[in-house]
Formats: sequence, C-alpha cells, structure tokens
Amino acid sequence: SGHDWFFETAKWMAEKVSVPVAIHLDHGDSFERCMEMLHIGFTSIMYDGSAFSVEENAKSTEEVARVCRAFGVHLEAVIGELARLDEQGHQNGLSNIADPDIVNKYREHCRPDSLSHGIGNAHGFYQGPVDIHVDILEKCREFTDIPFVLHGCTGMDEALIRQAVKAGVAKINFGTHVRCNYINYVKDGLALGKDEGHAWKLSSYTEKRLREDIKDIIRLAGSAGKA
Repeated sequence: SGHDWFFETAKWMAEKVSVPVAIHLDHGDSFERCMEMLHIGFTSIMYDGSAFSVEENAKSTEEVARVCRAFGVHLEAVIGELARLDEQGHQNGLSNIADPDIVNKYREHCRPDSLSHGIGNAHGFYQGPVDIHVDILEKCREFTDIPFVLHGCTGMDEALIRQAVKAGVAKINFGTHVRCNYINYVKDGLALGKDEGHAWKLSSYTEKRLREDIKDIIRLAGSAGKA
C-alpha cells in the first residue's frame, strides 16, 4: 500500500490513544532507506549494519544517527548479526554473538539512542533449548547506560526475557508471535463463522483476541501501568 499510507494510518491511530506511540522502521538496511522513512515522518528508526565489519557498522550507524539527531528522532542500532530460523526452527545462517569488548569499541565511534545485541537470539520460532547469552548484556551494562533492545523474543523462555530486562533491555520484540497469532485467530474466526459475511466482524474478533496477547507481553516486560 506504500510506506506513506502506512505512516498516515499509524499516525491517525496513534492520535486516538493516550499513551506515547512510536512509528518505527525495523531493520532499515541502508542509509537511503532510513532517510526515506525519516522524510515520510517515522518517529523511530532502526539502522541494521550488523552484516558489515564492526568498523563499517559503527561508521554507517553514526551517519544515520547524525541525521536522526538533527530531526529529534530516536535511532536504534544493532551489533552482532541475528540468525533467522526456518519453519522447523533450525538456524538459517550464522548467529554472531557480540563480544562485550568489541561492543565497547563500537560505542566509541557511534552514538545510537538504543542498541540491540546478537546474544544467540534469532527471528522465528525456536525449537528445543535456546542458548541465549544474557551475560553479554550484563557485561555491556558495566560500561554503558544506553537502553538495550532484545530481538527474537518469540518462544524464548520468559525467565530469560525478565533477566534481560533487568540487564538493561528497554524494548522487546515479539514480531513472529504477534503475526502468527493474528493469522491463527483469523482462521479460527472463519471456522467459527465469526465473520457473519463481514470482513470487519472477523477483524474485530481477531483484534480482541490478539489484544490479550499484547497485554501479556506488556506484563512480561514489566511495563503494565507505565506510559
């Protein structure tokens, strides 16, 4: 539908609620992409330079950060590339677990507003035990007070997520969880005849069920009642 359509729709909805809302670009993969979204009006940008060397990642991150600072827009950065899991939950590609010493060096050359680390986390559904290195976040917290971001929370043990929050994670991502639950609720609604021949009735049924999942995520993050 177009990025501008998405922004205007999200903005319209955000203005209907009393809590702060960010319209966020996730995993912006280039300076040009980030600038495009900034120009449209996005209020939060993530630049993902994790596929580059640490030096190049820091350099390109700071290039995006300088422009974001000029517009007063939050910039999220990432160090340590995240893996992606296939439909069977097997790792597709390498998971680059960040080294705290390298993270410290990276932070000397760029100043993002928040930082995501590769700590064994991945996008998709985990199958079996997950080797998540929260200790990396704890070590990084010793030399920076920047808010941390945890990607790949879908299917992660809740105790690990709470531990990560205590270690400085201020934003947790449940994209796969939310998207897949939405599709499942649509299927359930159709099977139960909740649509009654109207798309909006199916959408309403799905939204009400998904709302409870979002409440659970907010409680897990320790953010209930906070604005």
